[in-house]
Amino acid sequence: MPELPDAQAALALHRRVLVVDGHCDSVLDLWAGKRRLGEASEHGHLDFPRARAGGLGAQVFALWPAPETYDKPSRRVLQLLDALLGELERCPDQARLVTRAEEIEACRRDGVLAVIVGIEGGEALEGDLALLRTYYRLGVRVLGLTWNHRNLLADGALEWETGGGLTRFGREVVREMNRLGMVVDGAHLSPAGLRDLLEVSEHPVIVSHGNCRALWDHPRNLTDDQIRALAERGGVFGISFVRAFMGEPGKVTVETVADHIDHVCQLLGTSAHVGLGSDFDGTGELPLGLEGAEALPRLTAALMARGYREPDLAAILGGNYLRVFRQVLR
Repeated sequence: MPELPDAQAALALHRRVLVVDGHCDSVLDLWAGKRRLGEASEHGHLDFPRARAGGLGAQVFALWPAPETYDKPSRRVLQLLDALLGELERCPDQARLVTRAEEIEACRRDGVLAVIVGIEGGEALEGDLALLRTYYRLGVRVLGLTWNHRNLLADGALEWETGGGLTRFGREVVREMNRLGMVVDGAHLSPAGLRDLLEVSEHPVIVSHGNCRALWDHPRNLTDDQIRALAERGGVFGISFVRAFMGEPGKVTVETVADHIDHVCQLLGTSAHVGLGSDFDGTGELPLGLEGAEALPRLTAALMARGYREPDLAAILGGNYLRVFRQVLR
């Protein structure tokens, strides 16, 4: 896909403001030995050099206990965390683990990628708050309560027919995360689960990667009412780049992603509650023009072409996440 006319202006903007992506699965390739994150690769979607090339300043790296590891999900999460921390030790001049908002801003000043660690799926807790606290001590600062399935915390997005929301244990987890200073991620929750989460959490929450149901009907997408409810609680909706959440193969482009960001802004009348949630390396097909982290300025250029100016773009690209991190992380 050719460069948009404002792509260079967009990259220059990325150098001036903080750009945050709310979700990627790139640790899976690292752990499997397929590639290193400290080395530029033609495989996958994101590594440290490609993040720098795209002007990305902070990235939430997800540790995902896949269904085949549900018999011992904590083992898989710790294996993934070990792989990520080992890579950061090898590449201190490229990326750095952060646990607080001021550390994110320090990374930006130092020209290194801020790495925020998240867990995708409460299966990793194995029903024990002690594991939650242990992950916190190891540097984890984001937890998605579910993946697609039902677990001890709540029903996932593909269990929506049951009408089930947060369990008693799920509510305990949210309250403990509020106490510790961890960001709760409502991505993959059933509608009832997201409703309950917004009622229980004392702090703003994020939905790190999803899209707008009004534009494409998919169980992983949020309705307008859900987006409004998330915003009313001060939360942030990360727009994903997953083709299946936005349209038919071959028809989803960088402009389609811009459509979803624009829909949230127009719906709410503000740019204060939307961000990026790429799901890099968690999907097999990305939109045309957004094939990797180095292409992020193309999305910004698409928004610029629609009339979005720097203050709104700064909020969308990372300022909204940073506001939540400042309020929650400690």
